[in-house]
Amino acid sequence: MTLLRGLDDIDWTALQHAYGPAGDVPGLLRGIAEGPDPGDDLDDLDVRIFHQGGFVCSAATAALPFLTAMAGSPAIAVRPGVLELIGRLVREANTARGVDGGWPDAWAAAFPRVLALLDDPDVAVRRELTSALSGARGDADAVVPALRGRWPSEDDGAVRIGIVLAVGELAEGCTADVLPEALGWLRDLRDADSGQAGLAAQIALADAVGAQRPDLGALVEAVRGDVAVWRDVPWVGDTRADLAEFHGGAAARLLRWIAFRLAASSPGADAEDADPTAPVAAAGARTDLAAAFLGAPDADRRIGAVMIVADVLSHWRSPARRLAPGLARASADTAPAVRAYATHLLAALDEDENDAEPPGTRLGLLAARLDDDARLFRHGDGRVADLAAWGLARRRDPRCLPRLIDRLGGELPAFDLASGSSGPFSPGPPPMRHVLAPLGGHAGVLLPAIRARLGEPGLARGLAEVLEKWGPAAAPAVPDLVPLLRTDAAVHAAKALAAIGPAAAGAAPALAAPFEPENDWVARQGKVVRPWAFWKVTGDPGPLLAAVEDHFGRAGSEDGCFEDGDPAAVLGPVADLGPLAAVHAARLRALLDVRADWTRVMAAHAYQRVTGDTRTAADVLSREVHELARGRYLPVRWAATRYLTEPGPGPGTPGVQRAAETLLGSDRRTAGEAAGAPSPRTASCASSRPGSSLIRRIPLPIVLNSPTTGIRRGMITRWLTNGMSRRTANPRPGGSDDGRRRSPWPRRSRPPSARCSS
Repeated sequence: MTLLRGLDDIDWTALQHAYGPAGDVPGLLRGIAEGPDPGDDLDDLDVRIFHQGGFVCSAATAALPFLTAMAGSPAIAVRPGVLELIGRLVREANTARGVDGGWPDAWAAAFPRVLALLDDPDVAVRRELTSALSGARGDADAVVPALRGRWPSEDDGAVRIGIVLAVGELAEGCTADVLPEALGWLRDLRDADSGQAGLAAQIALADAVGAQRPDLGALVEAVRGDVAVWRDVPWVGDTRADLAEFHGGAAARLLRWIAFRLAASSPGADAEDADPTAPVAAAGARTDLAAAFLGAPDADRRIGAVMIVADVLSHWRSPARRLAPGLARASADTAPAVRAYATHLLAALDEDENDAEPPGTRLGLLAARLDDDARLFRHGDGRVADLAAWGLARRRDPRCLPRLIDRLGGELPAFDLASGSSGPFSPGPPPMRHVLAPLGGHAGVLLPAIRARLGEPGLARGLAEVLEKWGPAAAPAVPDLVPLLRTDAAVHAAKALAAIGPAAAGAAPALAAPFEPENDWVARQGKVVRPWAFWKVTGDPGPLLAAVEDHFGRAGSEDGCFEDGDPAAVLGPVADLGPLAAVHAARLRALLDVRADWTRVMAAHAYQRVTGDTRTAADVLSREVHELARGRYLPVRWAATRYLTEPGPGPGTPGVQRAAETLLGSDRRTAGEAAGAPSPRTASCASSRPGSSLIRRIPLPIVLNSPTTGIRRGMITRWLTNGMSRRTANPRPGGSDDGRRRSPWPRRSRPPSARCSS
């Protein structure tokens, strides 16, 4: 086939794509051109030469001439998809660090042929082409006049909108020879068209001129009109018919796209690269946009609006007061998707975020949804009622119990206990272990259902975590936990027994018995966790002290990492031992300067508990608070903050106090998920330490998998109130109070600017 002439002249095995040598690329290109499933072959090629972006590989450079030829051939069934792949590569070449050296020349050769497709008779090609060209910022002076030249003769509304959006995104690449006329054209179009092209011009001007913000009123009026054309605009598109019920259709997609563009960190930003924590003005605009459509007459726009609400409230506190009444109405909406999102948000938001809400209102709204059997997803068995039960469980309201008992007695996939929905937003409920965790006060009602399933291998670990949270209230389950000590759930079972305490003394022989599991992680963890649990149930620390000595003897490297990669395995129990582990004080002190964050922070906590030297520990832990105040949220930093609230460490310095006050005074939500969640076992161990109540718990959809990543203001408030009076009570060992004035900010961590927030 002439489109692939020269394909076999290339040594593809010498080229690279995301998975290594590119010897499979010729077959995929032939499949696109001649095969029975060109769409599948195109998808496979995309995965190899684009993957998730971040580079432009040598195989992409070699494939570009063939992709360009196929994009221009009416014989190719997937021409728009081919153009989409070309456009993604072109856009990636603007910013990626790893761009193949041959790419610029290859694109320069392909560019004229791609640009000529503006006159292609296939409207689907022209629609996709506007998006593909919008990333060619290095050629903006050629692309923008060509796009504007196509405008008068273009009769397709979606292509016309694409032209407008592409001009806006390309503006930053234009020189003074082209830019003024392009901006004037966009302004004229914005002022003359109150419909969808005018909406596009509003967004395009905001892309082109950073200080030019869209007229929200004009956007709202345009969205209230006929928006069907946006189904064919690549920037927005449509939803499959079988998914629209759950995610909304074109209008919902358009609203969400506008909201993301209001928060865009760069021209052309979308849901993947918009900045959800953009300045307050953008959050306010998104709030206004959502509020305008929460009561829209059609479900599609209401779905889009409540999705925007979810995004805004996942990152900002203050809009809750304004949006809460609309959410209350939306929780009884006729559209299941609207009810799902609204119920989820009502379950997750704390009542004190809307102090105008009468007491008991939230509980009543949630209880009203306990019989709502609407599905949350096309697949799976999640229901709106599950969200309501979770919200009631958070508040320890017994009305959730029948629903939870039904779930425990029915089909309960292992992943529902071990993982759960993931962010930035999902309408699904959190994992069952998190739903059940606050309900220790209702253990008598729930334990029979839990005990009946503890023996199931896929569920044992998650259910044991629940019993660990319940502590002594879970004592009736001790006979069911003991058999788990000889399974892969042994570590979780031992932790649950430790939390139950002396009431689990009957498990002591099983905890002390030798056990050599096949699972390496269980074996390593068990060496410390089992004797720690033995101490908790019997009061005998001997085996634990021996295990810690053995572990320290085998552990360590230049960065303080332990052999199993989990410092919590030993440092948590050492902290629990307190002065009983005084012999290890020097070893702990040596870990306070290691590079491994979790090791350093947990060692500081253990060092304080073992030695009583609160000043040294506070110096280490305080550094993490400064990083939080700078907006650098990591789970390890929240752990450090929790440790600082324990009896002993105070804020340490006025600088740390200011950092804490910055966190308290911010309107931004704080969540460790912004930088990645801890491993499940590390998170579990850290959250079980004393003082693990968070400064402000806001388990919004964005943090469902890690409910310990929000903050509870009360913890910081207590810390500030009680800690400063202790600040000088424990001088630094070695006479470090030498009278010299020290900066309250650690080296490499200067005071945050006014924009730093929580």
